Amino acid sequence: MKNSAPYVILSAAKDLAAASRPIRQSEKPSKSEARFFAALRMTALAIIALALTLLSPTARAADAELNIYCWDEYLPKDILEDFTKRTGTKVTLTLYDSNEAMLAKVGSGVVSYDLIFPSEYAVRVLVDKKLVRELDKSKISNWKNLDPRLMDKNYDPGNKFAMPYFFGTTGLGFNKKLAGNVDSWEVVFDRKFSGKIMMLNDMRECFAVALKTMGKSVNEKDVATLKLAGEKLRGQKKLVKAYDSDNFATELQRGTVVVAHGFNGQFAKMMAEDPEKFGYIVPKEGGTVWIDNVCIPTKSASPDAAHAFLNYILEPEIGARIVHSANYASANAAAREKIKPEILNNPIIYPTDEVLKRCEFMEHLGKAGQVQAALWREIKSE
Repeated sequence: MKNSAPYVILSAAKDLAAASRPIRQSEKPSKSEARFFAALRMTALAIIALALTLLSPTARAADAELNIYCWDEYLPKDILEDFTKRTGTKVTLTLYDSNEAMLAKVGSGVVSYDLIFPSEYAVRVLVDKKLVRELDKSKISNWKNLDPRLMDKNYDPGNKFAMPYFFGTTGLGFNKKLAGNVDSWEVVFDRKFSGKIMMLNDMRECFAVALKTMGKSVNEKDVATLKLAGEKLRGQKKLVKAYDSDNFATELQRGTVVVAHGFNGQFAKMMAEDPEKFGYIVPKEGGTVWIDNVCIPTKSASPDAAHAFLNYILEPEIGARIVHSANYASANAAAREKIKPEILNNPIIYPTDEVLKRCEFMEHLGKAGQVQAALWREIKSE
Protein backbone atom coordinates (compact mmCIF):
# COMPACT_ATOMS: atom_id res chain seq x y z
CA MET A 1 0.00 0.00 0.00
CA LYS A 2 1.34 3.46 -0.91
CA ASN A 3 2.23 5.88 1.87
CA SER A 4 -0.47 8.59 1.76
CA ALA A 5 1.25 10.93 4.24
CA PRO A 6 3.18 12.98 1.63
CA TYR A 7 -0.05 13.65 -0.28
CA VAL A 8 -1.85 14.78 2.88
CA ILE A 9 1.07 17.07 3.73
CA LEU A 10 1.10 18.50 0.20
CA SER A 11 -2.65 19.20 0.30
CA ALA A 12 -2.36 20.92 3.67
CA ALA A 13 0.56 22.99 2.42
CA LYS A 14 -1.45 24.18 -0.58
CA ASP A 15 -4.27 25.27 1.76
CA LEU A 16 -1.74 27.06 3.91
CA ALA A 17 -0.26 28.80 0.88
CA ALA A 18 -3.71 29.97 -0.19
CA ALA A 19 -4.38 31.32 3.28
CA SER A 20 -1.13 33.28 3.16
CA ARG A 21 -2.57 35.64 0.51
CA PRO A 22 -4.15 38.81 1.93
CA ILE A 23 -7.93 38.81 1.77
CA ARG A 24 -8.05 42.48 0.81
CA GLN A 25 -6.58 42.26 -2.67
CA SER A 26 -7.20 45.95 -3.42
CA GLU A 27 -5.56 47.27 -0.27
CA LYS A 28 -1.93 47.31 0.75
CA PRO A 29 -1.52 45.19 3.92
CA SER A 30 -0.11 46.74 7.07
CA LYS A 31 3.47 45.98 8.09
CA SER A 32 2.35 43.50 10.72
CA GLU A 33 0.05 41.78 8.21
CA ALA A 34 2.83 41.65 5.63
CA ARG A 35 5.21 40.01 8.12
CA PHE A 36 2.52 37.52 9.12
CA PHE A 37 1.65 36.53 5.54
CA ALA A 38 5.35 36.31 4.57
CA ALA A 39 6.01 33.93 7.46
CA LEU A 40 2.97 31.90 6.47
CA ARG A 41 4.21 31.63 2.88
CA MET A 42 7.68 30.50 4.03
CA THR A 43 6.10 27.81 6.19
CA ALA A 44 3.97 26.64 3.28
CA LEU A 45 7.01 26.46 0.98
CA ALA A 46 8.96 24.44 3.57
CA ILE A 47 6.10 21.97 3.96
CA ILE A 48 5.76 21.60 0.17
CA ALA A 49 9.50 20.91 -0.09
CA LEU A 50 9.19 18.22 2.60
CA ALA A 51 6.27 16.61 0.79
CA LEU A 52 8.12 16.54 -2.52
CA THR A 53 11.12 14.96 -0.78
CA LEU A 54 8.89 12.27 0.68
CA LEU A 55 7.53 11.59 -2.81
CA SER A 56 11.02 10.95 -4.24
CA PRO A 57 12.00 7.33 -5.22
CA THR A 58 14.67 7.14 -2.50
CA ALA A 59 12.36 8.38 0.23
CA ARG A 60 9.60 5.96 -0.76
CA ALA A 61 11.97 3.22 0.39
CA ALA A 62 12.18 4.84 3.84
CA ASP A 63 9.87 2.44 5.64
CA ALA A 64 11.18 -0.63 3.85
CA GLU A 65 13.62 -3.27 4.95
CA LEU A 66 16.33 -4.32 2.53
CA ASN A 67 17.68 -7.87 2.70
CA ILE A 68 20.97 -8.24 0.82
CA TYR A 69 22.68 -11.56 0.02
CA CYS A 70 26.25 -10.86 -0.96
CA TRP A 71 29.92 -11.86 -1.15
CA ASP A 72 32.15 -11.02 1.80
CA GLU A 73 33.82 -7.56 1.80
CA TYR A 74 31.66 -6.26 -1.06
CA LEU A 75 29.58 -3.79 0.96
CA PRO A 76 31.37 -1.87 3.73
CA LYS A 77 29.41 -1.33 6.92
CA ASP A 78 29.62 2.47 6.69
CA ILE A 79 28.10 2.40 3.19
CA LEU A 80 25.08 0.48 4.49
CA GLU A 81 24.78 2.75 7.52
CA ASP A 82 24.85 5.89 5.37
CA PHE A 83 22.10 4.47 3.15
CA THR A 84 19.98 3.87 6.25
CA LYS A 85 20.62 7.41 7.51
CA ARG A 86 19.65 8.84 4.14
CA THR A 87 16.51 6.78 3.54
CA GLY A 88 15.45 5.26 6.85
CA THR A 89 15.70 1.81 5.25
CA LYS A 90 16.96 -0.92 7.55
CA VAL A 91 19.57 -3.08 5.79
CA THR A 92 20.28 -6.71 6.66
CA LEU A 93 23.38 -8.25 5.09
CA THR A 94 23.87 -12.01 4.72
CA LEU A 95 27.03 -13.48 3.16
CA TYR A 96 27.64 -16.44 0.85
CA ASP A 97 30.91 -17.97 -0.34
CA SER A 98 29.98 -19.39 -3.76
CA ASN A 99 27.53 -18.86 -6.57
CA GLU A 100 26.28 -22.40 -6.06
CA ALA A 101 25.36 -21.64 -2.44
CA MET A 102 23.56 -18.49 -3.53
CA LEU A 103 21.69 -20.26 -6.35
CA ALA A 104 20.54 -23.01 -3.99
CA LYS A 105 19.29 -20.55 -1.35
CA VAL A 106 17.51 -18.23 -3.77
CA GLY A 107 16.07 -21.19 -5.68
CA SER A 108 14.70 -22.77 -2.50
CA GLY A 109 12.43 -19.80 -1.89
CA VAL A 110 12.87 -20.28 1.87
CA VAL A 111 14.30 -16.79 2.37
CA SER A 112 13.29 -13.65 0.49
CA TYR A 113 16.16 -11.39 -0.56
CA ASP A 114 15.95 -7.99 -2.22
CA LEU A 115 19.43 -7.86 -3.76
CA ILE A 116 21.90 -10.59 -4.74
CA PHE A 117 25.36 -10.40 -6.32
CA PRO A 118 25.76 -13.24 -8.85
CA SER A 119 28.72 -13.78 -11.16
CA GLU A 120 28.09 -13.68 -14.88
CA TYR A 121 27.27 -17.36 -15.48
CA ALA A 122 24.99 -17.44 -12.42
CA VAL A 123 22.98 -14.53 -13.85
CA ARG A 124 22.07 -16.74 -16.81
CA VAL A 125 20.88 -19.50 -14.47
CA LEU A 126 18.78 -17.07 -12.43
CA VAL A 127 17.18 -15.59 -15.55
CA ASP A 128 16.42 -19.00 -17.06
CA LYS A 129 14.75 -20.09 -13.82
CA LYS A 130 12.84 -16.79 -13.56
CA LEU A 131 14.37 -16.10 -10.16
CA VAL A 132 15.21 -12.44 -10.89
CA ARG A 133 13.10 -9.58 -12.18
CA GLU A 134 13.83 -7.03 -14.88
CA LEU A 135 15.42 -3.83 -13.62
CA ASP A 136 13.40 -0.62 -13.90
CA LYS A 137 16.11 1.71 -15.17
CA SER A 138 13.79 4.71 -14.86
CA LYS A 139 14.40 4.36 -11.12
CA ILE A 140 18.20 4.26 -11.54
CA SER A 141 19.13 7.75 -12.71
CA ASN A 142 22.83 7.01 -12.17
CA TRP A 143 22.77 4.11 -14.66
CA LYS A 144 24.76 6.37 -17.01
CA ASN A 145 27.75 6.06 -14.65
CA LEU A 146 28.36 2.40 -15.60
CA ASP A 147 31.39 1.38 -17.65
CA PRO A 148 30.14 0.55 -21.18
CA ARG A 149 32.93 -2.06 -21.57
CA LEU A 150 31.18 -4.21 -18.98
CA MET A 151 27.70 -3.85 -20.41
CA ASP A 152 25.58 -5.89 -22.80
CA LYS A 153 27.41 -9.20 -22.30
CA ASN A 154 26.03 -12.45 -23.63
CA TYR A 155 24.88 -13.62 -20.21
CA ASP A 156 22.45 -10.67 -20.05
CA PRO A 157 21.98 -8.83 -23.37
CA GLY A 158 20.92 -5.25 -22.77
CA ASN A 159 21.46 -5.66 -19.02
CA LYS A 160 17.77 -6.32 -18.52
CA PHE A 161 18.29 -8.22 -15.27
CA ALA A 162 21.77 -7.44 -13.96
CA MET A 163 23.80 -4.35 -13.12
CA PRO A 164 27.59 -4.93 -13.21
CA TYR A 165 29.25 -4.18 -9.87
CA PHE A 166 32.86 -5.47 -9.63
CA PHE A 167 35.18 -7.17 -12.08
CA GLY A 168 38.45 -8.98 -11.51
CA THR A 169 40.50 -12.12 -11.86
CA THR A 170 40.99 -15.39 -10.02
CA GLY A 171 44.58 -16.47 -9.55
CA LEU A 172 47.23 -17.45 -7.02
CA GLY A 173 48.51 -15.59 -4.00
CA PHE A 174 51.79 -16.90 -2.64
CA ASN A 175 54.56 -16.40 -0.12
CA LYS A 176 57.55 -15.37 -2.26
CA LYS A 177 60.18 -16.73 0.13
CA LEU A 178 58.56 -20.10 0.76
CA ALA A 179 56.94 -20.82 -2.61
CA GLY A 180 59.66 -19.36 -4.81
CA ASN A 181 58.93 -18.29 -8.38
CA VAL A 182 55.30 -19.19 -9.06
CA ASP A 183 54.01 -18.95 -12.64
CA SER A 184 51.79 -22.03 -13.11
CA TRP A 185 48.69 -23.66 -11.65
CA GLU A 186 50.78 -26.82 -11.24
CA VAL A 187 52.05 -25.46 -7.93
CA VAL A 188 48.71 -26.35 -6.26
CA PHE A 189 49.26 -29.98 -7.28
CA ASP A 190 52.85 -30.08 -6.00
CA ARG A 191 53.29 -32.59 -3.16
CA LYS A 192 56.05 -30.57 -1.54
CA PHE A 193 53.40 -28.04 -0.50
CA SER A 194 51.12 -30.68 1.02
CA GLY A 195 48.99 -29.14 3.77
CA LYS A 196 50.11 -25.66 2.73
CA ILE A 197 47.67 -25.16 -0.15
CA MET A 198 44.30 -23.42 0.07
CA MET A 199 41.66 -23.66 -2.64
CA LEU A 200 38.44 -21.73 -3.09
CA ASN A 201 35.30 -23.46 -1.90
CA ASP A 202 33.94 -22.96 -5.40
CA MET A 203 33.18 -25.79 -7.81
CA ARG A 204 33.57 -23.81 -11.03
CA GLU A 205 36.78 -22.10 -9.96
CA CYS A 206 38.41 -25.36 -8.83
CA PHE A 207 37.47 -27.15 -12.02
CA ALA A 208 38.82 -24.15 -13.95
CA VAL A 209 42.23 -24.70 -12.35
CA ALA A 210 42.32 -28.39 -13.28
CA LEU A 211 41.03 -27.75 -16.79
CA LYS A 212 43.59 -25.03 -17.44
CA THR A 213 46.46 -27.36 -16.47
CA MET A 214 45.03 -29.76 -19.07
CA GLY A 215 45.02 -27.06 -21.74
CA LYS A 216 41.22 -26.93 -21.77
CA SER A 217 38.64 -24.16 -21.51
CA VAL A 218 37.07 -23.29 -18.16
CA ASN A 219 33.77 -23.85 -19.99
CA GLU A 220 34.57 -27.41 -21.08
CA LYS A 221 31.44 -29.51 -21.61
CA ASP A 222 32.89 -32.84 -22.71
CA VAL A 223 31.94 -35.37 -20.04
CA ALA A 224 35.11 -37.46 -20.40
CA THR A 225 37.29 -34.38 -20.01
CA LEU A 226 35.32 -33.22 -16.97
CA LYS A 227 35.82 -36.64 -15.37
CA LEU A 228 39.58 -36.38 -15.94
CA ALA A 229 39.58 -32.94 -14.34
CA GLY A 230 37.59 -34.38 -11.44
CA GLU A 231 40.18 -37.12 -10.95
CA LYS A 232 42.92 -34.51 -10.85
CA LEU A 233 41.05 -32.57 -8.17
CA ARG A 234 40.34 -35.77 -6.25
CA GLY A 235 44.06 -36.54 -6.19
CA GLN A 236 44.82 -32.99 -5.08
CA LYS A 237 42.41 -33.03 -2.15
CA LYS A 238 44.86 -34.63 0.29
CA LEU A 239 47.29 -31.77 -0.37
CA VAL A 240 44.72 -29.07 0.39
CA LYS A 241 44.56 -27.62 3.88
CA ALA A 242 41.08 -26.19 3.31
CA TYR A 243 38.54 -25.08 0.73
CA ASP A 244 37.66 -21.53 1.74
CA SER A 245 36.33 -18.60 -0.26
CA ASP A 246 36.47 -16.09 2.60
CA ASN A 247 39.78 -16.43 4.45
CA PHE A 248 42.30 -17.43 1.78
CA ALA A 249 44.25 -14.16 1.94
CA THR A 250 44.13 -14.07 5.74
CA GLU A 251 45.49 -17.61 6.05
CA LEU A 252 48.27 -16.85 3.57
CA GLN A 253 49.20 -13.76 5.55
CA ARG A 254 49.20 -15.76 8.80
CA GLY A 255 51.54 -18.31 7.29
CA THR A 256 49.24 -21.31 7.68
CA VAL A 257 49.46 -21.81 3.90
CA VAL A 258 52.12 -21.00 1.32
CA VAL A 259 49.94 -20.88 -1.80
CA ALA A 260 46.32 -19.78 -1.96
CA HIS A 261 43.78 -19.90 -4.77
CA GLY A 262 41.61 -16.79 -4.65
CA PHE A 263 40.29 -13.50 -5.93
CA ASN A 264 42.54 -10.59 -6.76
CA GLY A 265 41.01 -7.97 -4.48
CA GLN A 266 41.81 -9.61 -1.16
CA PHE A 267 45.34 -10.40 -2.31
CA ALA A 268 45.86 -6.80 -3.43
CA LYS A 269 44.89 -5.57 0.01
CA MET A 270 47.34 -7.98 1.64
CA MET A 271 50.17 -7.12 -0.74
CA ALA A 272 49.73 -3.41 -0.07
CA GLU A 273 50.77 -4.16 3.51
CA ASP A 274 53.75 -6.39 2.67
CA PRO A 275 54.70 -6.34 -1.04
CA GLU A 276 58.13 -7.86 -0.41
CA LYS A 277 56.71 -11.02 1.14
CA PHE A 278 53.63 -11.77 -0.97
CA GLY A 279 52.79 -11.99 -4.67
CA TYR A 280 49.80 -12.56 -6.91
CA ILE A 281 49.59 -13.88 -10.47
CA VAL A 282 47.18 -15.14 -13.05
CA PRO A 283 49.18 -18.25 -14.09
CA LYS A 284 50.60 -18.64 -17.57
CA GLU A 285 47.95 -21.22 -18.50
CA GLY A 286 45.28 -18.54 -18.01
CA GLY A 287 42.38 -18.29 -15.62
CA THR A 288 39.00 -16.74 -15.07
CA VAL A 289 37.97 -13.12 -15.35
CA TRP A 290 34.66 -12.39 -13.76
CA ILE A 291 31.99 -9.75 -13.47
CA ASP A 292 29.91 -9.81 -10.34
CA ASN A 293 26.54 -8.18 -10.79
CA VAL A 294 23.59 -7.02 -8.74
CA CYS A 295 20.12 -8.46 -9.37
CA ILE A 296 16.71 -8.08 -7.75
CA PRO A 297 15.08 -11.45 -7.02
CA THR A 298 11.58 -12.04 -8.32
CA LYS A 299 10.31 -12.52 -4.77
CA SER A 300 11.82 -9.29 -3.45
CA ALA A 301 9.53 -7.71 -0.86
CA SER A 302 11.14 -4.26 -1.30
CA PRO A 303 11.85 -3.64 -4.99
CA ASP A 304 11.64 0.16 -4.59
CA ALA A 305 14.24 0.09 -1.84
CA ALA A 306 16.37 -2.23 -3.97
CA HIS A 307 16.29 0.19 -6.92
CA ALA A 308 17.09 3.08 -4.58
CA PHE A 309 20.12 1.19 -3.30
CA LEU A 310 21.35 0.48 -6.84
CA ASN A 311 21.11 4.17 -7.63
CA TYR A 312 22.92 5.00 -4.39
CA ILE A 313 25.96 2.76 -5.04
CA LEU A 314 26.30 4.25 -8.53
CA GLU A 315 27.00 7.69 -7.09
CA PRO A 316 30.68 8.53 -7.82
CA GLU A 317 31.58 9.27 -4.20
CA ILE A 318 29.88 6.13 -2.89
CA GLY A 319 31.44 3.99 -5.63
CA ALA A 320 34.92 5.24 -4.78
CA ARG A 321 34.44 4.56 -1.07
CA ILE A 322 33.40 0.99 -1.86
CA VAL A 323 36.52 0.44 -4.02
CA HIS A 324 38.80 1.87 -1.31
CA SER A 325 37.40 -0.65 1.14
CA ALA A 326 37.10 -3.73 -1.09
CA ASN A 327 40.12 -3.30 -3.42
CA TYR A 328 38.15 -4.56 -6.42
CA ALA A 329 37.78 -2.84 -9.78
CA SER A 330 34.40 -1.13 -10.02
CA ALA A 331 31.93 -1.03 -12.88
CA ASN A 332 31.12 2.49 -11.72
CA ALA A 333 33.15 4.45 -14.28
CA ALA A 334 32.14 7.81 -12.81
CA ALA A 335 33.83 6.81 -9.54
CA ARG A 336 37.28 6.61 -11.13
CA GLU A 337 37.99 10.31 -10.72
CA LYS A 338 37.61 9.84 -6.98
CA ILE A 339 39.53 6.57 -6.62
CA LYS A 340 43.04 6.77 -5.19
CA PRO A 341 45.72 6.60 -7.93
CA GLU A 342 47.57 3.80 -6.13
CA ILE A 343 44.46 1.63 -6.49
CA LEU A 344 43.44 2.74 -9.96
CA ASN A 345 46.96 2.14 -11.31
CA ASN A 346 47.48 -1.18 -9.52
CA PRO A 347 47.50 -3.95 -12.20
CA ILE A 348 46.44 -6.54 -9.64
CA ILE A 349 43.20 -4.63 -9.00
CA TYR A 350 42.68 -3.27 -12.52
CA PRO A 351 44.12 -6.07 -14.73
CA THR A 352 46.20 -5.23 -17.79
CA ASP A 353 45.10 -6.17 -21.31
CA GLU A 354 47.89 -8.77 -21.41
CA VAL A 355 46.45 -10.55 -18.36
CA LEU A 356 42.88 -10.32 -19.60
CA LYS A 357 43.84 -11.95 -22.91
CA ARG A 358 44.75 -15.12 -20.96
CA CYS A 359 41.45 -15.21 -19.12
CA GLU A 360 37.94 -16.46 -19.86
CA PHE A 361 34.50 -15.54 -18.61
CA MET A 362 32.59 -18.46 -17.18
CA GLU A 363 29.49 -19.52 -19.09
CA HIS A 364 26.46 -21.53 -18.04
CA LEU A 365 27.29 -25.19 -18.74
CA GLY A 366 23.78 -26.60 -18.99
CA LYS A 367 23.73 -30.39 -18.50
CA ALA A 368 27.53 -30.46 -18.30
CA GLY A 369 27.16 -28.37 -15.16
CA GLN A 370 25.16 -31.18 -13.58
CA VAL A 371 27.98 -33.60 -14.37
CA GLN A 372 30.49 -31.22 -12.81
CA ALA A 373 28.31 -30.77 -9.72
CA ALA A 374 28.05 -34.55 -9.21
CA LEU A 375 31.83 -34.90 -9.49
CA TRP A 376 32.36 -32.06 -7.06
CA ARG A 377 30.05 -33.63 -4.48
CA GLU A 378 32.04 -36.86 -4.70
CA ILE A 379 35.31 -35.00 -4.22
CA LYS A 380 34.09 -33.01 -1.23
CA SER A 381 32.42 -36.02 0.46
CA GLU A 382 35.54 -38.23 0.45
